[in-house]
Amino acid sequence: MELHQLRYLRAVVRTGSVTAAAEAEHVAQPSISKQIRALERELGVPLFHRVGRRVVPTEAARLLADAADRVFEELQRATAAVSGGGPAARLRLGATETVTDYLLPAAWATLRARFPAAQLSVEMLSTDDIVRRVLGDDFDLGIVVLPLADSRLAIEELFAEPVLLAVPHGHRWAGRDAVPLAEALADPDLLLSMPGHGLRMEVERSAQELGVKLAGRVECRSQFALLRMVAAGAGIAFTPSIAVAGRTDLCTLATEPKLQRRIGWIRRPGRHLPAIAAPFLTLVRTAAAEAAHATHMRRTTS
Repeated sequence: MELHQLRYLRAVVRTGSVTAAAEAEHVAQPSISKQIRALERELGVPLFHRVGRRVVPTEAARLLADAADRVFEELQRATAAVSGGGPAARLRLGATETVTDYLLPAAWATLRARFPAAQLSVEMLSTDDIVRRVLGDDFDLGIVVLPLADSRLAIEELFAEPVLLAVPHGHRWAGRDAVPLAEALADPDLLLSMPGHGLRMEVERSAQELGVKLAGRVECRSQFALLRMVAAGAGIAFTPSIAVAGRTDLCTLATEPKLQRRIGWIRRPGRHLPAIAAPFLTLVRTAAAEAAHATHMRRTTS
């Protein structure tokens, strides 16, 4: 079975006419008829019935035409990936704030150096919103906070990182290595991210497990703004370690027990991802490891 035979078959199924198919494929009509007969001999089944001047595809022809559509779609994707352009080089992404702000710049710079034709469309959203948009096919994939239980999604872990407590210089905990988690959760100066955000959900789970009622009086959508508030002495906040790599305007400490958050990527099952998706996710994972190492080194040497 040859690709040109599948192309001719698909053209006849679409047009309902050998003559129209020949015109669409820019070949002589006998060439189409000859290749269709060759396919029928190879498969051992009829592919078309003649009804007047029209040819009507059999069920076998329809199945084969559908398969041909998928074959040519995959070939188009592969060709675009090899040539470095087209849909395979464009990634539509939804990601959490910290991933967007602190990991995407380095990951994207490296990817563009390797694939100059690569294109990225990214929106910074909460985990709940990313799930909704991935299911709505607005994004090729989403990067979210785990755990996430949704049977409508394919979910894979990308990396895990410590969650630290950020406090201002001069705070009573500033010189400590760690603080009891329950004490931090109950602190009235705790600044919280908005409900539905991944870190907020992790904090709420921890509070529920410890039987602690969150006492924070401030909620903010931006993790960057929360950390600016901490640095200004307006409160304390939980933060992913990647968000404080290299910062000296505030102090960070661990909690007892330690907090950790897991980051994963999600997509609709069966969805074909652009060719640049796999190297992009690898670079995000690498950027996270480098940021975590930088934060660890700063905390152990300060």
